[in-house]
Amino acid sequence: MSAGDKSHLAMLRRPRVFIPGLLLLLMAAGFVGYLILLRPGGILMRWAQAAMPEQITMISIGPYPEDKEFQQLKSAGVKYIVALLDARLPYEKELIDRERALCDKYGMTLKVFPMASIFDQKIFPDYQEQQQKAVDFLKKLDGPAYMHCYLGKHRVLHVRDELLKAGVPKRYFIPAGSSQEYWDLVNRINDANKEFQQMNFGKVLEILAPVTTKDVDITFLRGWSHYRLHMIDEAAEDFRQGLETDPANPRNLMGLGYCYLRSGQPVMAQRQFSAVLEQIPDNSGALVGMGLAHLRLGNKAAAAQAFRRALELQPADEEEVRSYLRQAESP
Repeated sequence: MSAGDKSHLAMLRRPRVFIPGLLLLLMAAGFVGYLILLRPGGILMRWAQAAMPEQITMISIGPYPEDKEFQQLKSAGVKYIVALLDARLPYEKELIDRERALCDKYGMTLKVFPMASIFDQKIFPDYQEQQQKAVDFLKKLDGPAYMHCYLGKHRVLHVRDELLKAGVPKRYFIPAGSSQEYWDLVNRINDANKEFQQMNFGKVLEILAPVTTKDVDITFLRGWSHYRLHMIDEAAEDFRQGLETDPANPRNLMGLGYCYLRSGQPVMAQRQFSAVLEQIPDNSGALVGMGLAHLRLGNKAAAAQAFRRALELQPADEEEVRSYLRQAESP
């Protein structure tokens, strides 16, 4: 074999050495990348993270918390850690396991709603379903929660936006005044809400009497307490004050709609219920209110349609809605 042939053969063999080396290099890079992902607070990922909140609110949002952050959250009174990480992603599974151990260590409750995404691109088809489950849980909080995803920039904001659409007040996310003032207000609202659940409406008004802010929770509780005490003008004014703070708040819109119904203004009531249904099409309370407004205006077919749709959602006052439907279907 000539020297030229030997050189040609050597060149042909080089890729066989090069390809395994390249694969090893890629595997090493992948392993290093995986290790980096397991340290979301590390120097290589910190630049991309959202900041931890300076003041804890009812629902605080941010990035994945490490042990140091857990200490801060515990001292601030956080009860729940709400993780939007997804164990179907291997590195997030390890982070969840680590977080579960930290929750046990600090006596906090971990709630996981798997919403896998990478750079805000949803990965699995149950993303919306899990998002709604997170919203349903956070709407009924009985203590402060810290909600996070990996960086604290995408998934948490999706859930926050859905909570706002559902009528959760901005106060849940944005501190007002000092920490002491904020939690004094939260505790007062919680006390009033307990009395409201017991139907002690006069007591609700007494608890909230010193509060001058037009917080949507305050106006909601005041409004419905006045309504239940047959003080419709006062209730309507309460709901209007809440709408000055948050013009699209569905709970205050719906309360005002029912006040208009009681005041004999079904057209004005329809406007409020329509504004709620534009945001939350499956809101049974707004559907019932819309049906009642149609009924007062003599539009029995439209009323029956609204009542049937409300019944499909299995409202708590199902028997009452069925009685309305019978009225709408009567000759």
